[in-house]
Amino acid sequence: MVMSTVEVRPHSIRLTGQEQTSIMPTRSADSSRVVTPRSTAVQADSVQTYSVSGVMLAQGQQHATSVQIAAKSLQTVGKELTDIKRGLTQALGKGANNVPGLQEKLSRAKQTIGQVVEQARFDGKKVIDNELNLKFDKADIRRFSIPGLNVQRLNEKAEQIRLDFPQGQSVMIQFDGQSDGQRTVKMLDRSLIAMGMRASLAEDGNILFEAREGAYQQMQEKVFVTGEGHRFPAGQANALNLKAEPDGIAELRFDLGSREGIKQSIAKVNHHLRQVQTSLEKVKEFHGQLNTQMRVIESNTNVLSVTEVNSKLDAFQSASNQFTSAFQALNAQANVRRHTVVALLK
Repeated sequence: MVMSTVEVRPHSIRLTGQEQTSIMPTRSADSSRVVTPRSTAVQADSVQTYSVSGVMLAQGQQHATSVQIAAKSLQTVGKELTDIKRGLTQALGKGANNVPGLQEKLSRAKQTIGQVVEQARFDGKKVIDNELNLKFDKADIRRFSIPGLNVQRLNEKAEQIRLDFPQGQSVMIQFDGQSDGQRTVKMLDRSLIAMGMRASLAEDGNILFEAREGAYQQMQEKVFVTGEGHRFPAGQANALNLKAEPDGIAELRFDLGSREGIKQSIAKVNHHLRQVQTSLEKVKEFHGQLNTQMRVIESNTNVLSVTEVNSKLDAFQSASNQFTSAFQALNAQANVRRHTVVALLK
């Protein structure tokens, strides 16, 4: 009878790429050879937490800042307009020549209003437009027209017009003398999209352009037109003066030459004052809605603090130590010596 002997040798197993993880051989009852696992204390760092609620809170804070800037600017504009109206009222009663320094005061107040409207910005974007409206998303868009560029003017004349804009950009406008201006403006609009501009048709036939505020400022006296002698001169290009549509507060003029002129000036100031009041009411309403939304978001936000996270990690570490102790006890009870295994296999 043939007998065979099998000897079982312990193997050391290493998992590559996992330096902190190992599988140890079964421990013997000898306590001196027991390997105690290293206890690692884990603490949560104070890191920024990104969540939907956090983003919404940040956006709400930005909107709140924009509203505050708009409110303060409108209050300043309202104060300046009130001072202008007071001076014009004195001129209406006493005569413009009998109000010392009236023209200088009016000019200084108008300049202040223009600066306030221009500087009413958050993150580089205007929060009120030239009409003193609240437009947090479109205030930087300027609408303007080109004097003489009207689809109803000489509409029976065919003419090709070339507009040259700054930075070497140009566009062609083709009037065929037959179709209405809708088709012409649509073709123009498609050509302007690549230049970051748009075109539309006003009720009076004027072609209205839209551009960013910065681009509009660069176009001042830098747009040239070349026609064929009907709507615009042929030959050498001519510089154009752009007309803002509407220019709002910038169009405010003071006619002090007559009582009627002063009355008309006061009427314009009253119009702007009413717009300031309307915008301030919208600011108050918007601010109330924003506060309500912020409270709802904050009440629904349940983000653990760093202290709470560390407390949970400590509890997890304690539970892990208890499991290790229990596993060591079970392992010692189930230990089978090597020579016993060899004897059994013989």
